[in-house]
Amino acid sequence: MINDWRVELGKIVDGRSKATRAEIETARFAEFVNTVVKPALEELAQELNQHERTSIVRITSASATITVSSGDTEEISFRILSRSLPAGIVPYAEIRLHKGQRLVKSEAAFKSVNATFTIDQVKASDIISCFLSYYRTALDRG
Repeated sequence: MINDWRVELGKIVDGRSKATRAEIETARFAEFVNTVVKPALEELAQELNQHERTSIVRITSASATITVSSGDTEEISFRILSRSLPAGIVPYAEIRLHKGQRLVKSEAAFKSVNATFTIDQVKASDIISCFLSYYRTALDRG
């Protein structure tokens, strides 16, 4: 019985000091969101508001989203998520936009389609460029 509590104490102490890979990746993605993604989305929102759009930025522990509306019509929802790959944590965008009466959903990488870029390689300018290409599509009336 005396060994049981020592083993339990060891698990408590050692468990707290040793983060799992998932916990480390979650923390790294949260830091990426706060230092790169959030400022980029807030900059976009501020500029879109200057063009009579309503832009809402939402940040959670697992994603960051900007939703843009004109009047009562949602034009685009642009959400940044991550995937854990052997190369590292790879961010990607999940896009929802309206094309006429249809709701179109897609995913996008922030850089070349043929390459995998980790959070260490994606900059705010990459996020803004990706958003703009899909926002252009959302507003294309043709």
